[in-house]
Amino acid sequence: MLQLRKKLLVGALCAGMLLSAGQSAWSEPVDGAAPVAEDTAAATGEAADSADVADAPAASITEEQALSSMQKYAETDELELYVDPDTGIFAVKLSNGSYIWSNPFNSDNDPNVKSKTKRDELKSSMVVSGVKVTDTEAPNTTLRTATNGSTKVEKVDGGFKATVTFSNEGITIPYFVTLEDDHFNISIDSANIVEVEIAEPDKIKDATRSIVDIGLFQDLGAAYCDEEGYIVIPDGSGAVINFNNGKTNANEYTQKIYGKDLAVSQDMAPKKTEQAYLPILGLVKNDYALLEVVTEGAANATARAAVAGQRATGYNSAWFNFTLRTTDTYYMGGSNASALKAYQQKKIPDPRLTVSYYPIAKSGATYTDIGLRYQQYLIEEQGLTKKTTANQSPFYLDVFGGTVKERSVLGFPVKLQTAATTYEQAKYIAEQFAARGVDNIVFTYNDFNKAGITSKMSNKVDYSGKLGGKDDFIALKNYIEGSGGIFAPSVDLMEYEKSGNGYSKTGASVIGVTKAYATQGAYELAFGTPHQTRNSWYILTPAYFEKVYGQVISSFTSEGIGAINVADGTKILYSDFSGNDNKSTTRQQAADNLKSCYQMINNSGMTFVANACNDYALPYVDYLKDVPLYSSNFDISDYDIPLYEIVIHGYIPYTTKAKNASSGADELFLLSVATGTPVHYEVMYQNPNEFTDCEYDTLFYSYYEGWLDIAAREYRICKDVVAPLSEKTITDFRYLSEKVVQTTFSDGTVITADLAALTLKVNGTEYNLKGATTD
Repeated sequence: MLQLRKKLLVGALCAGMLLSAGQSAWSEPVDGAAPVAEDTAAATGEAADSADVADAPAASITEEQALSSMQKYAETDELELYVDPDTGIFAVKLSNGSYIWSNPFNSDNDPNVKSKTKRDELKSSMVVSGVKVTDTEAPNTTLRTATNGSTKVEKVDGGFKATVTFSNEGITIPYFVTLEDDHFNISIDSANIVEVEIAEPDKIKDATRSIVDIGLFQDLGAAYCDEEGYIVIPDGSGAVINFNNGKTNANEYTQKIYGKDLAVSQDMAPKKTEQAYLPILGLVKNDYALLEVVTEGAANATARAAVAGQRATGYNSAWFNFTLRTTDTYYMGGSNASALKAYQQKKIPDPRLTVSYYPIAKSGATYTDIGLRYQQYLIEEQGLTKKTTANQSPFYLDVFGGTVKERSVLGFPVKLQTAATTYEQAKYIAEQFAARGVDNIVFTYNDFNKAGITSKMSNKVDYSGKLGGKDDFIALKNYIEGSGGIFAPSVDLMEYEKSGNGYSKTGASVIGVTKAYATQGAYELAFGTPHQTRNSWYILTPAYFEKVYGQVISSFTSEGIGAINVADGTKILYSDFSGNDNKSTTRQQAADNLKSCYQMINNSGMTFVANACNDYALPYVDYLKDVPLYSSNFDISDYDIPLYEIVIHGYIPYTTKAKNASSGADELFLLSVATGTPVHYEVMYQNPNEFTDCEYDTLFYSYYEGWLDIAAREYRICKDVVAPLSEKTITDFRYLSEKVVQTTFSDGTVITADLAALTLKVNGTEYNLKGATTD
């Protein structure tokens, strides 16, 4: 009866699409991504003119009929590739007999499509956004393979090469589709993209366009509105978008992989969202699931998804866009000046932009299978190794050392170094936790040195006299390490406010697309406008990453420090648009530079403790903090999943964001335990109320004394429940109801958590956590 109700609901939704196809013509930017324009007629389902009215829906065809015009181009033990040599449309046959289509084979039969442009888009291998920049205008143009271009297909080993030519625009884009064992790749040959400078533009319609963005096979594997299943997105911990969820008035899912590029200006506070740390998407259907991974050029990718009705079609789709030129906005004139667009001159130099597709050919596949298949990819192709040890559940503790705060001296405001936790006080806090039974601390000390306190670039260990000097520092280090803990001082090797230590604001800072310094700033909490009293800061050019990492690593090792934390150095990623060839760096080049730096840490023998972590850093880190347990809760999403945790559990010791920093602390702790995750706290010795209107003004929750007993009790719970699972993987996660979740681990352990009642069952044994997490 439930299945019948679902089918009736899906049928009603399909019929309802006909009435709701007209939606917004713009996708609102998320996480700094640029808005993506659709043709108005295509997006609204209304014809701009009679020429763009779609023909009446064609008669439905079967999959066998669609395959009849295709040829087998390649095969492996698990996959077969069939191609239409005239159009480049292809289908991949799986071992269970299912087909993954590059484009919906029955799209001509979709009654939801009201414009010819949109119908042609469903048949296109790529949708290209271009721009023509003149002295007076910068109009956008959207090009679709099936509408504007011609495609030449030629057979190659393992598949085919297709060359798309937009002759009226002077653009040629080659791409490859190839099979490899159990997966297939689609790769844009970006090194050989041609953007012709036309000598006689009057002979070419609309003259030449420069490519800004490419949407690659937007409807590959798309599910029609009579199918059941869902889309998996990498937002924060991960989230699910159900097929046909009816949220056609919501914005499409659009999220830049690895977060906003800090080299792009930000005039208002960014939306409070989670980050897409993993360059993946997933489609889960009744007869198979499909993992999509950006394996080349992920730093230039944007994850996108839409449900039936959002794009004026009846299809649920998930795909990646690639940015070839970054766009920025600047203002000229007074307060009433209008925004002007600035475009990156040269396209990115990356030789390939590749998405690899990993089918999971079984019925009943879930998002857990998506996560575990990506885990397998990281192990087999990216060098992820097991860093966990048996029966370990560390207590992750972040301590804040000091900052600069304005104080009154003889009636005059003076900015002075101010200690939040001295070395001696940090040792006292650790001793207090030890007295309560906490015996396995991963201790991160933020702003522990003079450079950190004064917001200069750290290039060595410069012990702070304000915090107590070298002897007190060594005493703290020896105490933590002597009690079996990890002592990891933190250095920010990306952001700085003042010149010094060999790094100047003018010579070492990033230049944006507009050729201005890419300064960063704090924002007013109430209005989101730039903060009136807080200083802005600069970001170090990625060209200098290896230099500063080398200096710090050398200094740490010479001082006998055995572990390091690099602040947001595993999370933030940005370009440098400087005209100086020695500095200019793309985001992908910046990621490659960072991987070299992480390898330097590994080669030094130091323990690498990381904050929130983009996927390219995962093979290098030893301990990981701030793993998200929630998504951004975008309107289009239906529910959160611990996708990130599924990927790394059992391989990298990790914890969530600080429990005491969460507005839903008890639920966060329970969900942490349910996913086999230890506890994390952030503290300072001084009362945080003394640090208003300075860098520490958001740490109001961090007064250590109020958390000692609570954190110690939670640590004991984790020692009982979480520690035995430290080396196990998550093999299943599911919702039993809206507030009850169940996790199964590879040793057979089953944890059921009621997030409302605050109860936990571990293999049937119940723990009541009411009162265990609060006084």
